Amino acid sequence: MKNYLFLFGIPLAVNFGVADEPTGAIPDLKADGAFGFPQKQATVLWDQPNLRFSVWNNGEYVFAQAVLWTDDDGSLGKTDDNREIGDWSVLALDVNPDLKSPFKAGRDYALNPWPGDEGLHYQIENGTGGKTTLKDDSQGRGAIRYVNTPDGQVVRVDTFLIPLSEVSQKVGDKIRLAYWGFSPKPALTVNSTGFERPGKQLYPGHIPRSKYSEYVLTKGGAIDATLVPEGRKDVSISTHRTVPMPKIGESAPEISAKEWINFKGPVTLGALRGKVVVVEFWASWCGPCMACIPHLNDLQHNYGDKNFQLLSFVEEGHLTMDPFLKNRTVDYPIGLESGSLPTYGVGAIPEAFVIDPAGKVIWHGNSASPELDAVIAKAVAAIQTPPATQKSEAPQP
Repeated sequence: MKNYLFLFGIPLAVNFGVADEPTGAIPDLKADGAFGFPQKQATVLWDQPNLRFSVWNNGEYVFAQAVLWTDDDGSLGKTDDNREIGDWSVLALDVNPDLKSPFKAGRDYALNPWPGDEGLHYQIENGTGGKTTLKDDSQGRGAIRYVNTPDGQVVRVDTFLIPLSEVSQKVGDKIRLAYWGFSPKPALTVNSTGFERPGKQLYPGHIPRSKYSEYVLTKGGAIDATLVPEGRKDVSISTHRTVPMPKIGESAPEISAKEWINFKGPVTLGALRGKVVVVEFWASWCGPCMACIPHLNDLQHNYGDKNFQLLSFVEEGHLTMDPFLKNRTVDYPIGLESGSLPTYGVGAIPEAFVIDPAGKVIWHGNSASPELDAVIAKAVAAIQTPPATQKSEAPQP
């Protein structure tokens, strides 16, 4: 499982503003496409007021472009569990539709799956009904951009350029494909199949393969692949990782949480001076984080009655944390909807910081590390048994 990373050269504004064609010309999206996409030679697989999805290929690439006519805002929003989320999309490929087995035939290419994971990523069906973790080593290119149109509008354009060799395909092969796109602002979910889930959120994995569009790879002409923007070089507009992690010996940044579970907040590190404090960051959706819970419960039981305080923080709120805790025992405090992750420069979870009685960071690392126990034991013992005061000897006569 890939831990949640908080990270995405072109100007920052391109992620949420307007990206013109490299020549500076304003493209006619309906007639010509954008970023080198050969719209006149492409096959339009879906054409509705909120989405047009087209595909083209030659002997080297599958080239797909989606135009979301009603999306003019690339700013971030929030998920139900209080995580940052931005515009993202998936090009789902069934690259061997004649196989009877539904597995080992699919590859999903995602653009901007999370803030901090900008550009082209992919997952491959693993043969057991699931998919691999997100990978970012595709030899293709792609990005989400906002484009000026001749009528003065701003329109979102998602572009995917996938090497045929990467999906083991060639001219003459038959594939199936579908596009799915999401926007938090304006709230929008679209797809190229018309499939719906009334009253429920629709994600790419919900779309049946039978709804995918069939496409036979043909022999197209030459293109300039460098016209396709490379989103993996984008600068992230995420608010995370705005500062580096505090170094050993530095003062620990102050903590914050909107509400608390297992604790009567609010609390500050200043109020905890004189104690050893562990500040831990995690999430209910993070598998490695869940594996740390028994370990952290043990720390709470072993040191909770000493000069020690364990505080854990999540960006989630009661909406997701309360159902999560119905099936799991967490005996230590949980700070909800915390804004402390960016102030601690946390780039991956789980991550813990040990803070000494003077408020200095003395250790940080994975919450499951055996080093965490040793550092806490030593720091607590130093408080329990302060160094003896030296006695001065009486002067000799």
